[in-house]
Amino acid sequence: MVSRNSVIPAINTLPPIEQELTPTEQKFILEHLETWFADLERSTQPETAEANPYLATQFLSRFGLKNALDVFKFLKTAGGDVTLTMIVREIIKEELRIQSISEQNTAEMLRQQRLLFMLMGIIAQRKELAKNVDQLIRFENDKHLKSMHMEQKTETLSERPPVTLIDEMIDHYIETMKVLDEELDEIEDQLDHIEEELNEIEEEERRVEELHSHIEILDTFLQLPILQHPQENPAAFVQRRITSLMRELERYKEQEAQFKNKTTGDIRTQEMEKNRLGRHIRTIEHELNFHKVHLNPTVTNFEDLFHLALQQTRGKIQELQSQQSVSGQVHVELEGLQLRERGLLSALKVMRNKKILLNDQLEQVFDFSQARFSIKPEDARRLVQRKDGSYALLPKDADPENLIYQDWVQAQIAFEQAKAKIQTPRFNFMEKIQENLQRQRERKEHHLSLREVLQAQRMEMQNARKEMGEALKGAQAQRALLLKRDNLSPNPNPSPDFHESYSQMREKFEFLALKKPQKKDLDEVRNLVKNSSISPEVKGKLDQLIEQADNAPGKNYGATERLRFLRSARQLLKDVSPALDMDSTLRKKD
Repeated sequence: MVSRNSVIPAINTLPPIEQELTPTEQKFILEHLETWFADLERSTQPETAEANPYLATQFLSRFGLKNALDVFKFLKTAGGDVTLTMIVREIIKEELRIQSISEQNTAEMLRQQRLLFMLMGIIAQRKELAKNVDQLIRFENDKHLKSMHMEQKTETLSERPPVTLIDEMIDHYIETMKVLDEELDEIEDQLDHIEEELNEIEEEERRVEELHSHIEILDTFLQLPILQHPQENPAAFVQRRITSLMRELERYKEQEAQFKNKTTGDIRTQEMEKNRLGRHIRTIEHELNFHKVHLNPTVTNFEDLFHLALQQTRGKIQELQSQQSVSGQVHVELEGLQLRERGLLSALKVMRNKKILLNDQLEQVFDFSQARFSIKPEDARRLVQRKDGSYALLPKDADPENLIYQDWVQAQIAFEQAKAKIQTPRFNFMEKIQENLQRQRERKEHHLSLREVLQAQRMEMQNARKEMGEALKGAQAQRALLLKRDNLSPNPNPSPDFHESYSQMREKFEFLALKKPQKKDLDEVRNLVKNSSISPEVKGKLDQLIEQADNAPGKNYGATERLRFLRSARQLLKDVSPALDMDSTLRKKD
């Protein structure tokens, strides 16, 4: 039911999960693994000139491994099979996360595109209206040139004045620009919020960088041979360590000096490399100072050395806690020191045989870099690993072979509740950091992707607003030109029914010349003249002719009077006829 590796007694019955490979195949795989690990390490140290074997070893040392062969051997075990399964699960989770981010960005892009399509539709309507207005303006400019063309246009174009249409178009332009401005403001607010989020993420990354320096300081203590060679004189080890640290410090300071003189390259990469070098230098200097202070005959074993380091760390914690400053730097420093305190205290318990170290496969180890659990020996039997790679903490005296499903569920819950206490402080801390970094990376990818979408939408809207602004200026210029032309025109434009009223007046005056008119005929022609759009001067002369016809003696005109009356009326009407008015306009243009 369960694959259980107990450390008391320590046995390993895990069979290989892969068939044996030939030496050539193994060499090929090992070379590729080494290159891969070296590339991963080189990505964190872009300026390094070290060869692949050194970089691969440096990368693997963080996980308690020496070289690619160790990785290859591990992957062939059942534990390696579990690890590969976990990697596949993480890859699936990562793919699902990327898909989720993509779907969110797609939804946001579609929303912005719908808005843009709506705005572009409004712009298209405004352009169509502008074309109509331009057509009306051209018609107004040309209607005095071609009367037949004017009559055809009158049937299809709006009878509303062009200025009114232009005013409506200007109002539409302004309203659309207002909508665009509101959307642009919303996008700017979103972009500002994204920048704030990205700044917070960068601040968290810097905080993690500072915490890593404390982790490295703790690692320098945990790398001491406190378990493998417990009888070694710590003074001799410290002396050798000081010599080694001095060489490392000199090498890192040379790299730092070369880096400071470099003025080209990516700023962010330079900043990361600068932080990395500074962190190494601080770590080495801290360990050097500690060893120099405690290099004395009174320190006879590593337990005393760790005890002194624990006292020094606790003193620094009390010093920081007594300070009133609440700056972020103090908080990071305090958090790192508390990690060191827990790590040193855990190491002392292991050195005093109160606890033992277990790796991921629940095998006892004597190297802190390989350890995941720091647990009491009597509790080690209760900790088991299931086939799916999960852990469970069994009740005391429980037999794994006799547990039912509900018992396993309770055992897994018990492990989750106790894992913060039974896992090493370093593992707990790194697990927490990795979880935070994963969340920060997801946030960062989401915000960067969304920022790219919003920036593209902002540019499109800015272009649309610019186009709308140019159209607004053009409409305002057309309106000003039209008003100026109307103000400078000596005669008002004839009304649409001018031709009809002119024809009626001509017919009525011809009728008045035939015989002595009746009162109703005179009143009718008076109303026509009064309501016509001809000038007041011509109206006055026509009224005089009407009065002459009204006051003429006898029922009928004489031939001479009727002819004179008809000629006078025709001459007056001829002066205001459309044909003559167009001729005069043509002469003025020529």
